[in-house]
Amino acid sequence: MKRTTILLLVLILSLGTLSARQNSVAVGAQFGFTTTGVLVDVGLGDLYLQAGVNYPLGLTYIASTTDSADKFFDIYTFNADISQAFALSENFDMKIGLGTTAFTNFGPVVLGLAGAVVKGEYWIPNKNTGVFVNLNIPIMAYGFIEDDDTFDGGVVFDPLFPLAGLFTSTVGVLYAF
Repeated sequence: MKRTTILLLVLILSLGTLSARQNSVAVGAQFGFTTTGVLVDVGLGDLYLQAGVNYPLGLTYIASTTDSADKFFDIYTFNADISQAFALSENFDMKIGLGTTAFTNFGPVVLGLAGAVVKGEYWIPNKNTGVFVNLNIPIMAYGFIEDDDTFDGGVVFDPLFPLAGLFTSTVGVLYAF
């Protein structure tokens, strides 16, 4: 059983060297409920590192439907993940890895979700342009609040956290150069 598991891992990881994207750096835009913004995706050998700076447009839309005078939130989101690419065809990659989405007001509060990431990327043949779907499956929440006597930080696990992926998942476009 142990040998079979090791052999299976070696085969899966060896497939990761075949990627539909030929260039190592891509930039783009992503659109989601809590994460609408820009991102960069950098290939580091067999692994890919993605980082994005975003604004929660979905939350802003909900705030705009209320009678509140302040329609824009003073909250921004950052997302990052590291993943392994598996080429499923000549133009399609499936990436599996770990990621996080952090919410901050550039002040004393940082709250976030972390967990698994599953991404599908389709690269248009003979072009440097691709589209992607990024599905987040958070399994834990973390946070830090400076100068709070009741809570100064921590990590929480809950079986309902994967449902938060409905709000942190994104679709987008990439341009490789």
